[in-house]
Amino acid sequence: MAVSNPVAFKPFAVTFWTTVAYLAILIPLLVIHETVPSPPSNPTLYAGLNLTKSWLDLTRLSRDYHPFNSRQNDEVHDWLLLELEEIKRRNGANDSSVVVLADNNSNITTGNAVFGAAIPTGTYFEGTNIIVYIRGKDDPHGPWWEDGRVYSDKIIGKGGVLMNAHYDSVSSGYGATDDGMGCVTLIALVDYFSRPENRPQRGIVALFNNNEEDGLWGAQAFANSPFMPFCHTFLNLEGAGAGGRANLFRTSDTEVTNAYRGTQNPFGTVISSDAFSLGAIRSNTDYIVFNGIFGLRGLDMAFYRPRARYHTDQDDAKHASRASLWHMLSSALHTIQGLSGDTGQTFIGERADGDRRKVWNGRGSDGVWFDIFGKGFAVFDLRTMFAWSLTLLIATPLFLIALTYVLIRKDKYYYFSARRSAYEGSDLDPVMLGGRKGMSRFPFALLVAGALVIGSAYLVTKINPMVIYSNEYTVWAMMISLFYFVFWTIMAGANFARPSALHRGYSTLWLFTIAWCILVADTVFEDRFRIAAGYIFVFFHSAAFLAAFISLCELFALPTKASFAQRAHDDHEIRDHLSAVPHADDLISPTHDELHADDDDEEAESQSVVTETTPLVGGGSGDHRRTTFATTYRRSITAFINQAKSARSTKGQPYQYEQLWSANIPSWVWVFQFLILGPFLIILAGQNGLTLVASVSQTGSDGSSLLLPYLIVAFFSIFLLLPITPFMHRITHHVPMVLLLVFVVTLIYNLAAFPFSENSRYKIYFQQTVDLDTGSTAVAYTGLPNFVQQTIAELPSAMGKELDCSRGSARPGLITCSYDGTDVPPNVVKTHPDGVPPQNGYKSWLNFNVTRAKGESKARFEINATNSRSCAISFKKPISSFIVDGNQPDERFGAIPEAGLTKIKLYRRDWTTPWNVDVEWEIEADGSTGIDGRILCSWDDVNTPGTIPAYDEGLRYSPTWVALSKMSSGLCEGSKAFTA
Repeated sequence: MAVSNPVAFKPFAVTFWTTVAYLAILIPLLVIHETVPSPPSNPTLYAGLNLTKSWLDLTRLSRDYHPFNSRQNDEVHDWLLLELEEIKRRNGANDSSVVVLADNNSNITTGNAVFGAAIPTGTYFEGTNIIVYIRGKDDPHGPWWEDGRVYSDKIIGKGGVLMNAHYDSVSSGYGATDDGMGCVTLIALVDYFSRPENRPQRGIVALFNNNEEDGLWGAQAFANSPFMPFCHTFLNLEGAGAGGRANLFRTSDTEVTNAYRGTQNPFGTVISSDAFSLGAIRSNTDYIVFNGIFGLRGLDMAFYRPRARYHTDQDDAKHASRASLWHMLSSALHTIQGLSGDTGQTFIGERADGDRRKVWNGRGSDGVWFDIFGKGFAVFDLRTMFAWSLTLLIATPLFLIALTYVLIRKDKYYYFSARRSAYEGSDLDPVMLGGRKGMSRFPFALLVAGALVIGSAYLVTKINPMVIYSNEYTVWAMMISLFYFVFWTIMAGANFARPSALHRGYSTLWLFTIAWCILVADTVFEDRFRIAAGYIFVFFHSAAFLAAFISLCELFALPTKASFAQRAHDDHEIRDHLSAVPHADDLISPTHDELHADDDDEEAESQSVVTETTPLVGGGSGDHRRTTFATTYRRSITAFINQAKSARSTKGQPYQYEQLWSANIPSWVWVFQFLILGPFLIILAGQNGLTLVASVSQTGSDGSSLLLPYLIVAFFSIFLLLPITPFMHRITHHVPMVLLLVFVVTLIYNLAAFPFSENSRYKIYFQQTVDLDTGSTAVAYTGLPNFVQQTIAELPSAMGKELDCSRGSARPGLITCSYDGTDVPPNVVKTHPDGVPPQNGYKSWLNFNVTRAKGESKARFEINATNSRSCAISFKKPISSFIVDGNQPDERFGAIPEAGLTKIKLYRRDWTTPWNVDVEWEIEADGSTGIDGRILCSWDDVNTPGTIPAYDEGLRYSPTWVALSKMSSGLCEGSKAFTA
């Protein structure tokens, strides 16, 4: 018995192999996405690294809230110094090989904020960074960083590597991942590289910077450190989520990315890097300071999920993991080893910014990079991809056109061929080829199915926009199943109604056309904007081209159109002639079966009545046998045709009712097309889609677009299934019917399910403001209207009070609802004994003095606040210049805008030294020289219960699905008015 071809282009084989392939790829992708590689069983796998010690350090660091404006921040600072000095002592390092510095001298004044300011804002910041220098084998000898000698090319030598993390947390989070893991990773790396056996080839500078959360100020203060000009590259460790894998957020160039390649479990894609470049991601890290302002080349590594725990009280060691810590630690170690161990010309050469006061670090090339299954890591130049893209754009259409020309010359190009004359020069009775059947099915099905998927995104956004917050996979399942079912219904239905052997070929040609058009846009972005995120489209176009090439090559197995038309015409002519001959049954000799009747017929014939017409020997009745010459040659036309069909069925025949000329198309070629289109593209689409959706699924609470996550799911759902679309018409109904059920169930769930849970809490932003002049106070909650109002309704202090809700929020897309907070006054400054209302001491929280000479448009502010080292001056009209304690704005961070500044932020190193601020403004047209505004100070330390009772109340009485986060730099903000 013949065995059927297991990979033939038939329903069962296509259904089985495509389903198995998708499951075999998607299941591992989901496992990789949801898990973190386990840490080694041996916590001291590398000599000098101790995972257990690092985890204990993390629990100590994240024990309390420690924002810049808190006493615990000072405690963390002192603890870090003691830990680093202990490492130095334990490893026997002397002052020549390892230097630990508490940088209490680097101050910075800027005329505009690098990041995060909604209005033109100047800033004065006094840094409290901690710096560790580990001397490399190639570094200059002696204390070269002293006495300004660092700015000499001969002193700073070939430069070193900066590794950075910030040790402050936000006021509403413990900072276990933002950025506790980064800090303990730096501690572990200092321990590792300060050992004699691990001494780096080129020097390493470890920067523990302070006050990143309020505006990247610690990194900016590093501008005035003598170690900044020495660094040619950097690695920044950050937390933009609260766990999972440490993601390679972005890199400056291909060469530094190569230092990351080779890590045991790489994770990241250049798509995230380009998202930052295009401004699609609002938040930022110290990377923009080191790369954008200092001109260093480097990498940004950060945790990115879950966003719901970011900046909340669940960013603690309890909700973190040793696996996440090890993933960052091991990746950082490998990267620093690569950067500091590069002794070639990679980082030698003239700087891109041309600043000769800094070490030369060469010019990098834009790169393309991405991981594969969390194990492999691809890196190549953007120039290479651009050349590849341009070659594909030009060469592939020409190649297919040339192949088409050859097929036309050989008379085998059946696409778009409706009919063909049997004989050259004759237009009579043309033979129908059916080459146009299936031509427009693919774009129609793609448009309809795609439109419905995008429509489902808008539908869910309209009815239950936050369901993706904690239910990513139900949204994925809904859109994938919808596209699969609709596309299959259209394609299978069309093929049932009008079967076509060219269905698959037309689909691959349409895929190629679509991929080519996309690649045109992608190539423009590569060239004009240096965007590398479209690498997936380059691979898509390459695969689509090969699939289309195979479809055209299949036609070489077919007969020429002329020979087929002639044969079909001749067969038709024979049929017509045979049917026109009278008694046609008598003109054809009998077959072997007709000459040998069965036994019953013979017996009946032998027993028939003998007449005068009976032959002398044998024979039968004249009723059963004719007595003409044609008796020997009779046969039924019907039997002849049926036997011919039966004979043809044992050879290569067209599938079911497809065109007769398609009998010789190889039935196994589709497997190669699917292998080209499928696995690699499914991997890229799957892992990029999962990563991007996880990055944005919980950003709706930040005020980001609620529609964007659903559109990303829709796009990748369609792209994920594109590799199967040319073959979908051969899939049996079983899989689509199951997916139809999945779609119905997930659609109902996504429209009706409550979007939050205790593990995925909705983030609401809190702030309490106090007018220190009048004593009035307001408690404000910011978020989406329904959820904010539900939360406030649970608070005892808000019951029975009028809510004032407005969209004038600092976070677009959200509303701020506030109510009278007299019942929960803040107690951030202990001015009176317990039992005395805190309101009685409001005026003493903030003291200032403004002096201005009469008739002049300048003034001096002397400001001091109790128990706070963060204040600001807000002006009702712009100022043109300012100086704080003799420090003018540093032009490296940008000049004061021509329109002036309306706010100056002030940060101090200690808790008592007042700020002295000199400001100047333009005289108005009416001759008015005065100015007025408000002085504001913030308080952030809530480690002691009762300090900000309104915040304590929010934590206690908010629904279990709500998390509180800080609205701005201060949980509590007090202000006084001034007139000068």
